[in-house]
Amino acid sequence: MKNPVEKFNEATTLLNEGKLEEALELFLKLEQYTEISPFCNYCIAKISNMIGEPEAAYDLYYKAFTAMPNITSKMLGEGHTSFNYVFKGKKDEKVNTLCPICGEESKPHWCYPLVEAAWYNEFFNPVRMWMYCEHCNHMFAREFPEKLFLYNTGARSANPVYFSYYSNVLASIRRGGFATGMSLFEVGVGACECLLAAREIGYETFGIDVIERHVEDAKNKYGLDALAVDFLEFEADRKWDVIIMGDVLEHVSDPDMALKKAYSLLSDNGAVWISTPTFESAFSCVVGHDDVMRRQQFHLNYFSRESLYILLERNNLVPVDYQISAHFNGSMEIIAVKDA
Repeated sequence: MKNPVEKFNEATTLLNEGKLEEALELFLKLEQYTEISPFCNYCIAKISNMIGEPEAAYDLYYKAFTAMPNITSKMLGEGHTSFNYVFKGKKDEKVNTLCPICGEESKPHWCYPLVEAAWYNEFFNPVRMWMYCEHCNHMFAREFPEKLFLYNTGARSANPVYFSYYSNVLASIRRGGFATGMSLFEVGVGACECLLAAREIGYETFGIDVIERHVEDAKNKYGLDALAVDFLEFEADRKWDVIIMGDVLEHVSDPDMALKKAYSLLSDNGAVWISTPTFESAFSCVVGHDDVMRRQQFHLNYFSRESLYILLERNNLVPVDYQISAHFNGSMEIIAVKDA
């Protein structure tokens, strides 16, 4: 082949146009050229994932990273956060192939390079394998660090845009008669938009977070009542009328225990509000492999409506409202109450 680099660019164009078979055929021919072999492996990995061969994709991505540790500086733009990433070998991570919802052995389903995410944390391995459980229609990460939250170093200030969003969430809970009491407990206070909005409306508020900086901001910046503690280790001698679990369940390795805890802290006439990404969302259906949630390094679970409802009902929580999130593309929002 006279000009393999030119042919590689041609194959890349075919890949970007969705002409997978033609692109794959050309990349396979170009693999023999040492100077572009790692790039071919990377692109063949992407195609392998797209045609339903995630295990082949996983091996090929690591083959590419091993042969060229700084491959992201060639594959991604200079302004990308992973531009200067250098692969130094796989880190030891916890490996799980059993579904966290039903405990059944699950199968590899999707494989994506986390380094392509808008923001990548190098504490993670550069590739994520998503497992699929056909018994409860659930996705989960096969490998992840033991103490996931310790690596979440991102910081964000409260965004006033979200105050009206949370006001509407709380109004829908009251309008539906799902919870009329005015005490609110938030799991994962984050930047405190929900607690601030709830306090303005008149709720008695309290929140927890595993990230101490979030709790310090809640207390010192905004005068909110908050505590730095893991939700599964939190104990209280009281209950709340509204429990907010916005973007929490996707982060925990045992979502079943998290909902057991929520049930124990919920008033008999209270409601729990849950927001979490769903891989079967209308949004994900449209954007497919470009869905950023598939490259989210801090997420361990990727729910379907079915798998979340299974989990709720097992914990005597009845879903009474389903909404498509107005906050995050591809997320669902559920209101659930105690089973009478």
